[in-house]
Amino acid sequence: MKEQDQLNKDAFMAVAPPGMTRVTAAMCGTCANEGAFKVAMMSYAARERGGWHVAPTPEEMCSCLLNQAPGSPDYAIMSLKQGFHGRLLGALSTSRTKNMHKVDIPAFDWPAAENPRYKYPLEENAEYNRAQD
Repeated sequence: MKEQDQLNKDAFMAVAPPGMTRVTAAMCGTCANEGAFKVAMMSYAARERGGWHVAPTPEEMCSCLLNQAPGSPDYAIMSLKQGFHGRLLGALSTSRTKNMHKVDIPAFDWPAAENPRYKYPLEENAEYNRAQD
């Protein structure tokens, strides 16, 4: 590994959550969310297919270019109704905070859940907060 690559790896791994063995960087929060959406969908598809070692079928490879199943499956991301997740197309489909960010932009028909309304301090409101979850 090149010296600069090792420096970057060391810097990221120093702040990675315990147990994480790999990290990646993104240019912004929206890019990070878009990347997470993509990895989640690819991981689910690989698991359904039988693992990462199983290649997509010829039908999947052809149909994805037409934006049709089975290569472009009807997956969804659930977000929070008052959540802001970014301003790129996929992330914007999950953002629901400002209409000026969304007007005139096509969106995926993805579901949204109500935000939990926690009371603080947490330890004094544990039962109420558990009911919110």
